[in-house]
Amino acid sequence: GGGGGGKKNNKKKKKKGGPSKPGLREGSHTDAVMGLSWNSVHQQVLASGSADGTVKLWDVSHMGGGDYIRPSATFTHHTDKVQSLAWHPSEGTLLATGGYDRKVCLVDARSATASSSDANQSIKKAKLSADCEAIAWDPHNQQYLTAASEDGVVQCWDVRKFGQEPVWTMVAHEYGGVSDMSYNSNVPGMLMTCSIDKTVALWDTHNNSSPTPQPCGSKDMNVGKLYSVSCYPSSPWLLACGGSGNELAIWDMESEDAIQNRFASRVHGGEDGAAA
Repeated sequence: GGGGGGKKNNKKKKKKGGPSKPGLREGSHTDAVMGLSWNSVHQQVLASGSADGTVKLWDVSHMGGGDYIRPSATFTHHTDKVQSLAWHPSEGTLLATGGYDRKVCLVDARSATASSSDANQSIKKAKLSADCEAIAWDPHNQQYLTAASEDGVVQCWDVRKFGQEPVWTMVAHEYGGVSDMSYNSNVPGMLMTCSIDKTVALWDTHNNSSPTPQPCGSKDMNVGKLYSVSCYPSSPWLLACGGSGNELAIWDMESEDAIQNRFASRVHGGEDGAAA
């Protein structure tokens, strides 16, 4: 579920479940699809979030013979565009969604078999201070769900106590908001955020000396306003980002002494994860 601060030009609310556009197949989204997430446990299941305010689940194993796949479930718990969504890394029925209605929600996909009213009642919600731009699960502490919003605030909840106060809250980018974020799957506690202020910022979320993440440096990537950031899964130290400059930028953190001093000892499997 990546962010997309640049996709927000038209924020007029549209009625959910309105009339389908001509040519759309039954069950389709009726406006732009803004986020996708594959389920890592039930690998044939894809979730989609849309500007039509709905979240749909699709089972691609029903795709035989070129037949059209209808959604296996549709959720209507958001009241505005659904910007991002992410399946839990190991709990195959738990889906997190974030929208421009300033809410982050936890959906139990098993409730899709219930009536729509029962399904929506079982969804847990937390309020944000601004529109949700990105959500991410901490791969090393999988009970923690993190959401970033347009005003630059990043919040983290323990989903076992979802709806209560967040575990931590911080302002990651004061001018320009947070357009996307990513945890480093190889380095416990390393969180990256990016912004239309043109910078990527690094944070230590596993820092015992402070209840909130510690800033670990930021960098102007020289490719314009940033809308997406991602960490290379095969190396702990490569980060990529892109935005309005029509170019991608890669930050190689291996030569950054301050970053290495803080994070190198946490890398799983030692230092053999260097990029090929």
